[in-house]
Amino acid sequence: MKQTLALAMGALLLNGCVSSIPRVPDLTQELLLNNQLTTKTIVIGAIVLYYAKDGFVWEVEDRNIGEDLYRLTVKQGKLKTTGQGEARLYFNRRAEEIASSQQCKSFTTLEYNESLISDYFNVPQRVTEGVIRCERTAAKR
Repeated sequence: MKQTLALAMGALLLNGCVSSIPRVPDLTQELLLNNQLTTKTIVIGAIVLYYAKDGFVWEVEDRNIGEDLYRLTVKQGKLKTTGQGEARLYFNRRAEEIASSQQCKSFTTLEYNESLISDYFNVPQRVTEGVIRCERTAAKR
């Protein structure tokens, strides 16, 4: 009880030491380079936006390519350098979601490929593609 009271008193005393909230500096002058937007800053900003848009997240796409056939594409974020083994997890998770939403008992992976592709800035991106079949009846194993 004495410790709690001492902590509360100390907090009240320290609260009186803070007289104002620190002011955040205005960076508009620094960011606009003296109110002039140059071509160089626009290009750099576009590149940063291109990579930051989906740079750290996994992107999973799927499309129906036939009766109970689905092509899945899993792309690693352009700025993400770790987690190379996670592609198979994302692939299987999305396949399970598709099977569940289609009221299938299970799915079968017919095709599975992992590769690296590069964009025009020569930044590699891990891409996993595969085809699954939605099994309406329980698969015999």
